[in-house]
Amino acid sequence: MSGGVGGAVGVGAVGAIAAPPKSGRPTVYSFVRFINKTQRKVDVIWLNYAGDQMNYASLNPEQFLDMNTYVGHPWIFKDTESGDKLVVQHQKLYQPIGWLPSDGWPPQRKRVYITIPVYSLKERCLQIIRCLTPQNSIPSLELPQSLINELLCNT
Repeated sequence: MSGGVGGAVGVGAVGAIAAPPKSGRPTVYSFVRFINKTQRKVDVIWLNYAGDQMNYASLNPEQFLDMNTYVGHPWIFKDTESGDKLVVQHQKLYQPIGWLPSDGWPPQRKRVYITIPVYSLKERCLQIIRCLTPQNSIPSLELPQSLINELLCNT
């Protein structure tokens, strides 16, 4: 499938630089069912060992994907058309929960519901402008340069 650029580096509460999310060594199995609860087509994306985005599937509304994965293998979800970030359990990054043989056989899949986050007014306005304005016209909009930069990078 397609690759991409890993997550952005962030700053933690105490000012430390956080490493971009990426998959770690697989040790504990996790069995999940990703369920698209939006009215949008959703890309299901695994962050590989280098932190690159690997698009595993695109789900239509109410469609699901059964995935055998591992604890320490993060997943993200994006609107296929706009690239807007979506959430599971109010988080932009999903970290699978482990299954152990003592949990019983056969393993039960954890249901993971993909939903639309509550966007800030600013982010929602930027989404609408991106949708209505051709990208090559964005630099000529009468907006502060900081907003133009945000519109162009679509982060």
